[in-house]
Amino acid sequence: MMRVLLDVNVIISAIIAPKGTPRRVLEAWQHGRFLLIISEGIIAQVEEKLRCPRIGGAYGIGDEDIIWVTALLRTQADVIFVGPECLPGAMADPEDDYVLATGVLGHADCLVTGDRGLLALEEHQGMRPLTPTARLALLG
Repeated sequence: MMRVLLDVNVIISAIIAPKGTPRRVLEAWQHGRFLLIISEGIIAQVEEKLRCPRIGGAYGIGDEDIIWVTALLRTQADVIFVGPECLPGAMADPEDDYVLATGVLGHADCLVTGDRGLLALEEHQGMRPLTPTARLALLG
């Protein structure tokens, strides 16, 4: 089964836009179409961004929604430990380095992201960055 890492921006988009492509990617995971790789740091970033008034507040995301999504990720995904010594230092953004380290340590086949910097990599240690639309196309 393909091992897939979802970037923070894809998870956030899946939560705030229930009819969008990122939500369909998340639903494909929930239906067992791929194994989701995640790390505690990514879950923490998702929670932080959903609690931000500019994001969660603007879309009516409440505590119940945040508890649901973080519990779902912690219990249903393959949670990878990423220590500070694992960060590659390849990207200008430390959050992107953390995402790459999660994917490498979790042996992810692909990274689903909307981040242009990560998409520009084309490949990183066997992990291929894809947009949500490209990932859905691979699922058929």
